[in-house]
Amino acid sequence: MPNCIDHDFPCQFIDYSSFDKIANMELKHPVLASEIVNSSWYCMHIPTNEHFQIGDLLPSKFLRPMRGKSGLYHLWKEYENCDDHKCHTMECQYVGKGPPDTRVSAHIKNKWNKEEMLYVTFNEFDNRLAKYYEQLFLDTYKFELNNNENNGAEVLYAVWDEERVIVGTHLSEISSYSTMQGPEDW
Repeated sequence: MPNCIDHDFPCQFIDYSSFDKIANMELKHPVLASEIVNSSWYCMHIPTNEHFQIGDLLPSKFLRPMRGKSGLYHLWKEYENCDDHKCHTMECQYVGKGPPDTRVSAHIKNKWNKEEMLYVTFNEFDNRLAKYYEQLFLDTYKFELNNNENNGAEVLYAVWDEERVIVGTHLSEISSYSTMQGPEDW
């Protein structure tokens, strides 16, 4: 496993100043980028194929805690891990707004490489703020899977501890789901 001494990758000092500077100028009480990407209310690994699936825990069950909510979500892949700091650097592939359970299901079906582990974060925001933050992310960062209005140039990274990567934020709730009600999402 890599460590900071041997590799050149972002681990402890990720710079979100480009995003935060604009948010601070335009909003009275901004939520800073680090809080959105590193401390989100929802953060889970979502199985995208049978190799990642655990029992009957299908993607729809992992997305269920977000059902009926609206806000800002990010799709992530692991960039690198660091033994020195016991953390994982994640690289964002997509930012979106709206109802995350249905939108993420569509992205899994239409955009995500099924052989790659998918991690999803979500922050609940009113629609107007979700639109604002989505556009600010698109103006600041370049996302591999966003095609429209993505003028940013920087790469968005997050740094999560081992527990956030492996267990996530809602595993006990998700594991309590016994059967899926209604049609599958994909």
